Amino acid sequence: MSHIDRERATCEFLQNEDYLFSNNEYCDVEFDKSFCWYNVTRGETLFRQCPFQFCLSIEGCAEIAASLQVHRTCHLNGTWGAPNYDGCIEILGNYKQCFAGFCNGCPDPLRQTVMAVTMCLSVMSVAVLVGALVLFSFFDSLQCRRLSIHKNLATAFVFRFAVLAIWNAASSSHWFYDCTEFNQKPLYHIEWMCKGILWLFMYFQVASVMWMFIEGAYLYSRFTLVAMRSAEPPSWLFQTVGWGVPFVSVMSWTYVHERVSRQNANSFCWLPYAEGPHLWILTGTMGVALLMNLMFLFLIVLILVQKLHSGNTDTKIIWKTVKATFLLVPLLGVSNFPLFYEPDHRSGAYMLISAILQHSQGIFIAVLYCFLNSEVQLAVKRQVAKLPYRFLFRRHTYFETQRTYVPDSGTVNTRHGIPMEQLEGNSDSQSQRSTTGDPSAN
Repeated sequence: MSHIDRERATCEFLQNEDYLFSNNEYCDVEFDKSFCWYNVTRGETLFRQCPFQFCLSIEGCAEIAASLQVHRTCHLNGTWGAPNYDGCIEILGNYKQCFAGFCNGCPDPLRQTVMAVTMCLSVMSVAVLVGALVLFSFFDSLQCRRLSIHKNLATAFVFRFAVLAIWNAASSSHWFYDCTEFNQKPLYHIEWMCKGILWLFMYFQVASVMWMFIEGAYLYSRFTLVAMRSAEPPSWLFQTVGWGVPFVSVMSWTYVHERVSRQNANSFCWLPYAEGPHLWILTGTMGVALLMNLMFLFLIVLILVQKLHSGNTDTKIIWKTVKATFLLVPLLGVSNFPLFYEPDHRSGAYMLISAILQHSQGIFIAVLYCFLNSEVQLAVKRQVAKLPYRFLFRRHTYFETQRTYVPDSGTVNTRHGIPMEQLEGNSDSQSQRSTTGDPSAN
């Protein structure tokens, strides 16, 4: 309930009940469209704080709120004098930083911290993922079905974080509101733009989860009998699941939410969009995909342990292999599961952890599966060796024998990174040059 509604309701209650203040000692209860004036003895003046939401955490604003007030005098004849709002007018003109209004709110350190973390990680994710896409696309020797899936996942993340950064910038800068008046007014003539940005954000969010599901399904197939088959699923099937399913899901949500929003005359830009039972159209799609990935991860670990046990492998090596497998967690999106539970009263720790987990995932994927990948590093070093100024770099054996060099298993296993070829078997032409390494490969 707004301040004015609350004051009006107070006056109606006191007037209807013929309350104590309706007698010869007081002025009658009266509502002046801002305040309900009552309980003032004849001949006295009542001071009240201006009807603003003051930002008392800002230095000096508490003193301003206490000194510049509205007042009204109850005359001896029982009539009210005119209310004096000069103090409030002075606050509006000279101390706008002390109250919430004109699209500005009071400082909220926690919200500002979360927004800063979100924006920073989103920009970093876009930068590193674009770099990963450039590397993935530049080297022909790396091209295979698995890398194609990686590139689609990186593309979905790039657009997801880029659109999120635009949405946060639009929200913090109030692009879609008229801030010239105390109460902000929506700019309905550009509402389509606001809805477009929001729709794209939700689409790429669902798309990134669906491509993580494809990563998990493809990786699991490398560990099962499916890997023995000569034929792989067609590319159009991956494209349909990765880009088509999110489109159908988000369009279904859009249709339902648009009908619900029309029932609210004050609705603007589908806000608040994260409410209503139909939200499960989106969260259900993502939840099922992540649940499947959790199952894939469990089965992959189970298969690895069984294979190592059958070979009488030392327990320490088995445990090391299992721990390495958990590098798949950011790739498969399993770390997003805790975010599906949202407490009624969100603490600062929950909001910060949620922001970090959601918006750093792209960074982890780019670093672990591109920049620290041994095959990508080798391709980059070979390309650098071809440059005319290669004498500036320290020579390595494999620079000079780049066309015939085949690393042995010890060399691959001791490199920092994740060999891309280790799970491929004979399915990709490029994998024939490398040996099997760490089971946590992408």
